[in-house]
Amino acid sequence: MNYITYFIKFFYRIRYWLLFTPFIVALLVFWKTQHMPEQYTTNCSVYTGIITGVSILSESGINTTSYTQSSMMENLLNIITADQTLKQVSLRLYARIMVYGNPEKDNTYVKASNYRRLHNHGKSIHHLIDKSSSNDSINEQRTYENLIAYETNDKSNYVYGIYQWNLPYVNRESLQKIQVERIGKSDIIELTYTTDDPGITYQTVKILVDEFIKQYQELRFGETNNVIAYFRAELNRIGKELEKSENSLTKYRVENQVINYAEETRSVAALNRDYELQYWESLNTYMVADSLIHELEKRMKLNTEIIQNNNSFILYNNKISEINEKLAVARYYSQIVLPQQTIDSLNRELEANKKALSESLQKMGYLKHSKEGIANSSIIEEWLTQILAFKKAEAELKVLSKRKVEMDKKYVHFAPIGSTLTRKERNVNINERRYMAILDALNAAILRQKNLQMTSSTLKPMNDPYYPLKPTIHPRKKLIIGAYLATLLFTIFFFLIIEVLDRTLRYVFKAEQITGSRVLGVFTRPLNLRARRFNQTYTEMSARTLCNYAITYFKPNQNNIINLISNQSGEGKNYVMQQLAKQFTAQGMEVTQLSWHEEHQADAQSFIQVLDIEKLEGTTSSRQKDNVFLVEYPSLKDAALTSNILQGANLNLQIIDSRRTWKNTDQQLFERTREMCGNTPFFIVLNYTNRDAAEEINGLMPPYTFFRKLFYRISQLGLTAKEQHLNV
Repeated sequence: MNYITYFIKFFYRIRYWLLFTPFIVALLVFWKTQHMPEQYTTNCSVYTGIITGVSILSESGINTTSYTQSSMMENLLNIITADQTLKQVSLRLYARIMVYGNPEKDNTYVKASNYRRLHNHGKSIHHLIDKSSSNDSINEQRTYENLIAYETNDKSNYVYGIYQWNLPYVNRESLQKIQVERIGKSDIIELTYTTDDPGITYQTVKILVDEFIKQYQELRFGETNNVIAYFRAELNRIGKELEKSENSLTKYRVENQVINYAEETRSVAALNRDYELQYWESLNTYMVADSLIHELEKRMKLNTEIIQNNNSFILYNNKISEINEKLAVARYYSQIVLPQQTIDSLNRELEANKKALSESLQKMGYLKHSKEGIANSSIIEEWLTQILAFKKAEAELKVLSKRKVEMDKKYVHFAPIGSTLTRKERNVNINERRYMAILDALNAAILRQKNLQMTSSTLKPMNDPYYPLKPTIHPRKKLIIGAYLATLLFTIFFFLIIEVLDRTLRYVFKAEQITGSRVLGVFTRPLNLRARRFNQTYTEMSARTLCNYAITYFKPNQNNIINLISNQSGEGKNYVMQQLAKQFTAQGMEVTQLSWHEEHQADAQSFIQVLDIEKLEGTTSSRQKDNVFLVEYPSLKDAALTSNILQGANLNLQIIDSRRTWKNTDQQLFERTREMCGNTPFFIVLNYTNRDAAEEINGLMPPYTFFRKLFYRISQLGLTAKEQHLNV
């Protein structure tokens, strides 16, 4: 509670500083900023749709993490505030101002004064400003293109310096004041810009939104388009290689007459197997028939020569050989297709020749019996059968021999084709896999492009920027209010620091906190101006209050001694003693004043040594009961007091000048004196204080005005009290 009261009184003491200092500073700021221009603000909300918007990935059930979403939004914010974006905004804004600006009249693009300022500054590039067309939008685009074409990375190039120099409204420093922030955790980005030109404010935000969308699309689509172009080129190149390898494979198959190599080689192997079986079968038949023929011819002897020399036999035998050869060819050469009718005709012709041959032999009757009378018909028939089998086998062997040559040619033909076909097919397969991989990558890139198209299509202004018609809170007002509040806080903290660090005992609370002892009385310094008429009243109130407190420590029916001491001279002991003497005398007490100044001792210490408290008590008349001795001692720095003197008194008062610094040596002397007092009361009396400090002990002091009574009641925390009016 004491601390609360202390701080209330602290603010009351510096009330004039708190009232006038901030007001004076605010008044100075008001005077200095009287020509400050007004500020205009516009804003725009851009819906991105990156997080909650519909895309191919979201429709496919692919969800992005919160970290990815935050990164995407950070990328958008960085694109808006990037130097490349702001530079394009700077050039486009400059071109628009130069085309639409009017040096005589303000418009929705720029104030006339700002137009003249920018136009006159850029005289070196006036030839780049194109106003030849009746359509100003075309003029603006042409001017912008001229600026881009004229710009070089040279400090002497004016266009290069538009964004780099301190050119107002279009330089980096001005454009970086655009505030860009994400609204909460939504997909919306808000842009806010403030300048002293409403037209430039509006046009800047409008251009920035357009340029932001353009830059975003170029960054996102530029990369994807490059990837798609690369995949398309690779797909075209690999497609040509695949087509070339396939054509080479087809050409090789056509040249070598290979349709299905595996089936054809399997068929050749089967034909070769059948050939081998047939060859050995025919060869066996041929050998058996030849052996039997020789054996039968031995038996037939001369008949064989007669038969073989017979014209009919020769004719039919040759025909049978020819027909067997034709049938063998038809049988073993499947590629030679003979109609079934032809084969049947050959078989009938063969049977007819066999029958004719047999009949021609039967007509040779003389061959029925040999010279020995043995019948030859059975032998001749057998011989004829073997002759026919021999001719058939001979014809087959002849055909199979030719076929052997062809089979060897097939092996020679198919052997190198296998490895070549494998190599060509492998090349085709590799190119095909490469083609399919590039095709899959191309499809993925196209899918990503479509997804970007969907997300970019949602990137558009939700709230278009508006042209500000009224200025926002004037910065002058902000400056004045800020200066007032800053000065107020500075004043409070300045005096608070002084209050905390100050070692003067100006106030009762601080004196008691520093010394650790109680303050019993307070005397004010002589006041000036209006309050000087109350100096005597203040002194009497202070003395009366101190006397009333002191009487409570007196003993009845005996002499009472009050010691007035101080750490150093000039503290006001003599003044306090005189005021106490007046008050005690007014209350009917016998007062005796003893001061070391009035004695004739050589020094202060001699005064203390000759002073006998017991003798002092016996000097008064026994008929007087309430005798008061006020003893003023020299300062403790000049003479040391004894415990007998301090403990022999009724009350010891330490007089302290509140205006001086309470040093460590003062505190040490004070504590030593308090120890020497023992059980005798020892208190502090503050001298030369101000009126506010005296009121802490004496109560409310005149003048009793309404505000003084109000502040006093508040300082005492009498918030709901009703005080009676005091009369002086």
